[in-house]
Amino acid sequence: MWLDRAVQWLLPREEHFFDLLERGSASALKSSVILVECCGAKTAAERESAITRMTEEEHTADRVIHEVYEALNKTFVTPLDRSDIYSLATDLEDITDLINRTMMQIVLHALDEVPPGSTQLAAKIHEACTEIDAAVKLLRGMKKLDEIRQHCKAIGKIEHDGDQIFRTTVAEMFKTEKDADRK
Repeated sequence: MWLDRAVQWLLPREEHFFDLLERGSASALKSSVILVECCGAKTAAERESAITRMTEEEHTADRVIHEVYEALNKTFVTPLDRSDIYSLATDLEDITDLINRTMMQIVLHALDEVPPGSTQLAAKIHEACTEIDAAVKLLRGMKKLDEIRQHCKAIGKIEHDGDQIFRTTVAEMFKTEKDADRK
């Protein structure tokens, strides 16, 4: 009887890790929404408001990754391979960190308006984060692998489209911009 309770205590409920991963993907998704708002902002005050919310979301993502690390260190048996949980959680947190850094660059450089293509790229990032969030939610139970693969394929297409936007925008800048110091 006590052995059963001890085993149950040692073995996590699978939902705990899936809950943490879902919180991480939700944070990445929320960060992408804030990025879209920042790129679409018309005033410095609107951008500052977005930065404040982004900073809070980045702290949320940090707390989630810390909880994942703690749970991995305390759990003997995990519902997915330990390294996969670690890698996915870290990658989700990296999305939020990178979005945060991007927004900080916008503010640091005191841009009156974001460069051409930025709003399109922000929209693609949001689209990809939506797909990531949907795929992570399907991990629970590992029964919908075909749907997860479909989300992964969609992410690959979004990445390709984003690369195309980037290349087109940079090529246009080199064709048309004559004054690199223009303000």
